[in-house]
Amino acid sequence: MKTAAHQNELATLSTVLLSNLDEVVFFSKLSSYVQEVMGEYKVLGFEVLSDGSTRLIAENGSALSAARLFNKGQGVAGYVARMKRAYYSNSVKRDPIAVNGYRDDAVEAELCLPIIVEGSVIGTLNVQSLKKDRNFGEADLVTLNEILQQLQSPIRNMHLFLMAKNLNRELLQKIEAREKELSNRVEIQMTKSFEDNSQMMGLSKSFLEVVQTAKKIAAQDFPVLLEGQHGVGKKILARKIHNWSGRKGAVVVASCGAFSEAQLDREIFSSKGLMLQANGGTLIIDDIGSCSLNIQTKLLRSLVAGEMITVDTDQKVALNVRLIATSKTCLKSLVETGAFKEDLFYRLNTVGMKIPALRDRQEDVKVMAEYFLNHGKVEKKVLTSAAIEKLTTYFWPGNAHELKNVMERTYILTDGQYIEAAHLPEFAQEVKVEKVEEKPIYQEFTLFDLEKKHIVDTLQHLGGNKTRAAKALGITVKTLYNKLHSYGMIEAREAQ
Repeated sequence: MKTAAHQNELATLSTVLLSNLDEVVFFSKLSSYVQEVMGEYKVLGFEVLSDGSTRLIAENGSALSAARLFNKGQGVAGYVARMKRAYYSNSVKRDPIAVNGYRDDAVEAELCLPIIVEGSVIGTLNVQSLKKDRNFGEADLVTLNEILQQLQSPIRNMHLFLMAKNLNRELLQKIEAREKELSNRVEIQMTKSFEDNSQMMGLSKSFLEVVQTAKKIAAQDFPVLLEGQHGVGKKILARKIHNWSGRKGAVVVASCGAFSEAQLDREIFSSKGLMLQANGGTLIIDDIGSCSLNIQTKLLRSLVAGEMITVDTDQKVALNVRLIATSKTCLKSLVETGAFKEDLFYRLNTVGMKIPALRDRQEDVKVMAEYFLNHGKVEKKVLTSAAIEKLTTYFWPGNAHELKNVMERTYILTDGQYIEAAHLPEFAQEVKVEKVEEKPIYQEFTLFDLEKKHIVDTLQHLGGNKTRAAKALGITVKTLYNKLHSYGMIEAREAQ
């Protein structure tokens, strides 16, 4: 090993290893050189991980397409990593230490040398022979140790690199564990808040009917549409449906109104997007009426096909997602204007629920007001009858959100135990316009004129489409043409 040729080769190898700070390159180049020197069947390069397990990443100078992981202490490499000293076996088929290692059936003998830096084993070199009369011994260890001695600089470099890499890996694992812990805490808090009906409660018939319907359909996996004004509790009820459903996956909310079309597309349909986060669980599409037709098409496709193609990787992914959509506008009216896809509407509206506004269930205002006033407070306060009357006669355009804000503000600004009407803010009263029923003015019409007016009005309503008009009137197209001719509205030849 001390010839000028060997010294030059080692110097070249040292330069290559120093210029490539990569464990795969390191073990590949080193195993290639050792294989050339030893002239045996195989030389394997194992990296020793911080937990004592080993990772086979190189074989005869070639990097493995997929590294193979072995448990702590497994095989010859695991034994050497644990004991921190070389080991050789000239009858591996009968050697209990070698039995669980990595080798071909034809291998007869194996030598394993640890690569040690400052008492830490960063890897092993395993030399395997097919020769039945090959007896590894001390002379082989001297040869390999001389090679490692000449490569101390790149070996120390690799040690520092692996230390930094392992430290980074451990930090990432701790960060992920911490994020998961925090996420679980948030989910627990949200679930607890949700289970106590924090912003959705009541005793009114209309409210209880909605809750009972939600409970009945929760166990079914078909989509749900929840419509209602801002602040009535659509998202809270959506989460409630998920909890009642028994689905094990996450419940995720996509806030459509908060993003542009391109942003929402990535937010929902990317490889790390909300659709895949909700796989196995529930995706709440909040304010679905604000989605573009393109996003609507993709949502419909995912519902129908049960799969999606990610926008960033073009991967087709199978889906098991329960979709719950919320809308503060009437989707049916959007369908009529062409702003919302009709087929998506009917898919979502398999079960549609209209959550009543607070103004339509005034008997619930007292229950909710008392809850919001004292929730989480040590010193409880009482609403007087005058205060309750003032609250129940207001029409609450902001629904539960507005009521919650008013009661929290009132608690802070009011001294003493009792809340009087004067302690509440002055509400803008709804102006009620009394409808005066007008008596219809009688006009004389002949049956001919009455029929003509109805036919003309129907045509105008249907944009002049005679086929649709005839169908709406319950007559044939030919009869419609004849009547229009009799009114002088078309030529005779058109009525043939």
